[in-house]
Amino acid sequence: MASNSSSLSSISATATADQEISKIRRYLPQILAVSVKSVLLVVYGLTMGLPTILIPSLSGGIPGETIELDKDGISWIGSLNYLCVPLGCILSGTITKPIGRIKAMQAICMLFVAAFLLFHFANQAWHIFVGLFLTGFTGGLLEAPTLIYTVEVTEPSLRGAMCSSSTLAIALGVMVSFILGTVFPWRTMVLINGTIPLAGVILLFFIPESPYWLIMRQRVDEAGRNLAWLRGWTKVDNVREELQLLSERFQQLEADEPSWKKSLKQYGKATFVRPYLLICLTFVMAYSGTTQINIFAIKLFELLKVPLDSYYATILIGFVECLGSICLMVAVRWLGKRLLCFIAQSGIAVAFIITGVYTYQLGIWNFDAPIAKESIPNHTWLPLISILSIGFFSYLMTFTLPWIIMGELYPNNIRDTASGLSAGSGYIIAFIANKPFLDLVNWITLPGVFCMYSAVALAGMVFMYFLLPETEGKPLSEVTDHYAQGGVRLSNQVGRSSSKSKRDDGEFCAQ
Repeated sequence: MASNSSSLSSISATATADQEISKIRRYLPQILAVSVKSVLLVVYGLTMGLPTILIPSLSGGIPGETIELDKDGISWIGSLNYLCVPLGCILSGTITKPIGRIKAMQAICMLFVAAFLLFHFANQAWHIFVGLFLTGFTGGLLEAPTLIYTVEVTEPSLRGAMCSSSTLAIALGVMVSFILGTVFPWRTMVLINGTIPLAGVILLFFIPESPYWLIMRQRVDEAGRNLAWLRGWTKVDNVREELQLLSERFQQLEADEPSWKKSLKQYGKATFVRPYLLICLTFVMAYSGTTQINIFAIKLFELLKVPLDSYYATILIGFVECLGSICLMVAVRWLGKRLLCFIAQSGIAVAFIITGVYTYQLGIWNFDAPIAKESIPNHTWLPLISILSIGFFSYLMTFTLPWIIMGELYPNNIRDTASGLSAGSGYIIAFIANKPFLDLVNWITLPGVFCMYSAVALAGMVFMYFLLPETEGKPLSEVTDHYAQGGVRLSNQVGRSSSKSKRDDGEFCAQ
């Protein structure tokens, strides 16, 4: 009887402690931790926006510029970094496990600094290509630590919004790159860019290491303190139950650790194959048109003679992409990923059709055959609005989708490596989509390319209707069970936060 009374008192004390912590206080440290981590993604966005500035700067005709590239060199500027990312992705999970999420992210920041310095002092073409290789490789390295850190420190009710904030950070980096490229020469721009990862190194000292990683390293006391920090700067006693759950499930996972042959077999199971194929399909959607628009934005705006300076128009692209990311963070908790995916794909399909019809009517067949100024109609705002719409809808969900579900669909025992493999595959898809873009335009014309991208968007919407599960607001144990043999399939309803879902925060450890 005394034991029961003690247990009831303990439960009552825990409940009282939970009540004293407001939802804002509980969520704020998780948001701060993810925001600091997002500095790396802002830096990656800077590198994504860099080719857009480099292409017109290195195409010739710029006074004082010592580097000039031909068309083949220009096509490599828009695609080389994507080709190099998979190598970093493959190594990403490997370096993250032994040194931890925080130290891995700090090392990656320093590599970005080195890459920006290389760009600044470049005086030959191969310096540019080495810089692109380094930014691509480093961008691949950041995949596992940034993605897994977000999943491991956030609760299910926050997970969707926090994962989608990664795209907002990338979009912000792209916009900053466009703004700096408009105001400063490109060499000054990259020097300014290099200060941001330096700031990231410092800020990362102020956020806690992942509690789950600490448990993996047998540092349970430190894991408890970090978990208490992340759950509202509370006492360790108030998170003891969650900490115990994490520890027990890690011990169970460690006891069941298979041999390397059995580990390899994990990648032949449906729990890897089906999510992997789905993620690859979402990458096809993400890189079919949207990245090409960004990379060749300045040339495209000059060709269409939009009623704005081409550099200012690219800033608008960065702005609407940030706006789309913000809308995603707000709407994903209520509408879910499936509905937002359908909305985004529909918007992209319509915008590409409008752009394709416009260029067809004006006879704009490729980048080498601009139309005469007198033949431009009065509605020159139309192509600008349609291109901005492509940027908005792509960041509303399409570009974001693979990165969100990558951290959700895989079971924990292969999540690090599987996420790296998936990200690497995605960047190979991006390279395949970007490198032949100019040749594709010469082959099927610019209107034909735009219509092809519209068809891909519509086809992707159909495939996602049948293949994409709704994971928003649902515990990771339920998400990964969706693909397990005999597992219960997820419903298409958006999960709502509850007291139980808060306790399910650590269920990824059971997988």
